Order: sequence, then C-alpha cells, then structure tokens
Amino acid sequence: MTSPSRSTGRRALVLGATGHIGQALVRELLAHGYRVTAATRRAGAANLVGLAVDVAVGDVDQPGQLDAWAREHDIVVDAAAPYPVHRFASHSPSERDPVAYAQMRMTLLLRAVADSGARLVYVGSCATLPRRDGRLAALETSWRRQSHPYFAVKRVMEAMALDASRRGVPVVLVNPTAFLGPWDDKPRELSLIPQLIEGLVPATVRRVVNVVDVRDAAAMIRGLLEAEAFGTPIPITGHDVPADLLVARICQLAGVPSPRLHVSARLSAASAYWMERVWALGGRTSPLPSLPLLLVCDAEAMGPPSTAMRLGQSVRALDETLRDAIAWYDTRR
Repeated sequence: MTSPSRSTGRRALVLGATGHIGQALVRELLAHGYRVTAATRRAGAANLVGLAVDVAVGDVDQPGQLDAWAREHDIVVDAAAPYPVHRFASHSPSERDPVAYAQMRMTLLLRAVADSGARLVYVGSCATLPRRDGRLAALETSWRRQSHPYFAVKRVMEAMALDASRRGVPVVLVNPTAFLGPWDDKPRELSLIPQLIEGLVPATVRRVVNVVDVRDAAAMIRGLLEAEAFGTPIPITGHDVPADLLVARICQLAGVPSPRLHVSARLSAASAYWMERVWALGGRTSPLPSLPLLLVCDAEAMGPPSTAMRLGQSVRALDETLRDAIAWYDTRR
C-alpha cells in the first residue's frame, strides 16, 4: 500500500460519494491530500459523517447541477454512472429508456467537465471488456450482452467517454470487476454477503469470478489518475476465485451454514431472466433480478492484478477483504 501524502491542493468532486466505490474513493483521495466535494442525493448522509469533505446534496438530472458542481474542481470522479438493475421495468425515466437516459447524463457530464477544464475519472464496468472466447462461447457472450440493458448502457457511456478523450478531454476510464469490502450500501438483493449471512442463497454456481477489494480499487484509480493514464480502458482486478469456494469461505468466516446445492450458472441466469419477464407481464418487478447472475456468467479469470502491479501497488489478501466486509455488514444489520 502507498503511504498518505501531504495536501496536493487539488479539488476533486466525487459523484456517488455514498456508494460503495464512491465511499472508498472519497477516503482514498482524502488520505492523499485532495480536497474532496462529496456529491450525493442523500441529505444528511450518515456514511459521510466524520469525513473532512464538503457535502453537495442534489440531483444530477436537475438542469445546471453538474455544471455548478464541476466548477472550480480539478477532477470529477463519476462513481455514480447509472446501471439498470431490472430487465423489465418502467418506473422512472432512467428505467423506461435506460440507454437514452445514459446518453443524456453522459452528455451533461462531459460538457460540465470540458467547461470546467477538469479531468474526468469514469468508473465503468468489466462487462465492456473483450473476452477470450471461442466461437460458441462468443455467441453466448453476444446474446448475454444483448439480453439486458445494463450492457448497452455501459457500452454507450464508455464509448462517449473515449470519444471525448480523443477530442482532448483528459479521461481516466477504469473497468473494475466485482467489488468486495466495507461501505457497501446496495440493496440486499444485489449484495452477496448479507444474503449469505441471512441464509437467502439456496445454491452456488461453479464459475470463476474476479473480485477486488474496494479499497484496493480506489488506490488503483487514484494511481492511474496521478499517472495521467488517459484515453484507454484499464481493468481493475484482484483475485480469481471459483464462486462456490468464495461463497463457502464467506460462510465459514461469518459462522453460517454454506449452501449445499450447486447449480448451473447458465440455467440460473436463464431462469431468473424468464422469471423477470413473467413478473413484468403482471405489472410487477421480480424479487430476483437476473443481472447479478448474468454478470457471473460474463465473468472470467483475469490473471494477476496487472494494474496494481503496474502502479507498484499490492492487493489485500482475500480473507482480509472478506473479514472486513462481514464486519461492515454486521454493523448495518
């Protein structure tokens, strides 16, 4: 791990400062001398209490909000890029037409960054990275990445960020794998560890996934920013681990029974996908979104954490990450 430095004097605006990676980035930037403005929709966000940040409460969808926030900042970190969770939903504008919403939001963000002369850090998704697939696996990947709007949203936002970089906007674009660690406030149905602790996972899948400690991810992102790694997607990775072994270790550390059943990742994802469709026909939202299972199917072994090695950084042992994550969720129960 790198040691904290004295004040850099640089001002960073973190969008989504109360989210999982947002909170890690706020703490990482503060620890290395940045002056941080934490932007959030949550008034009086408890998870920012005690941090030496300027809190900006508002909604990026409001006209002029992003321009006002970006002004007088050297860096804008987008840790709040939208992602549709449900395949069939029609509640908010972002859910009714998620791709159009993503394009609109990214247009506003890029304009605000360019007008302020800031550097942009965009936190994307590993699901846009090319895969090392054979012919049949490539067809499956193509179907999967067309089956859910999440993938289209991530593709279009990343393409816009890269296009802006080619036009001279300094953009650091990172593609993280699955985050683990403290400060995760996602809904329970999208968070593996609390579901395991509460006995809500009936089965596991045999699929290699890559997981990264959210604190290590934040350190890598800061390192890439300071190295001016602009204009190319950069994977943020940690540990390759079979999903069933990861689940078993989490349960062991948490002192709860591990799921006994093993099922096919493909079959589970397909079942959840069609369940979403059935619920949508009844005008309701499925309690089991297919996205997490689709992302597990899209996962693959990533090898050693090349970005951390490039930056001369280390990554935490997986057990340390899991223990800290379990302790965090215990405080939230």
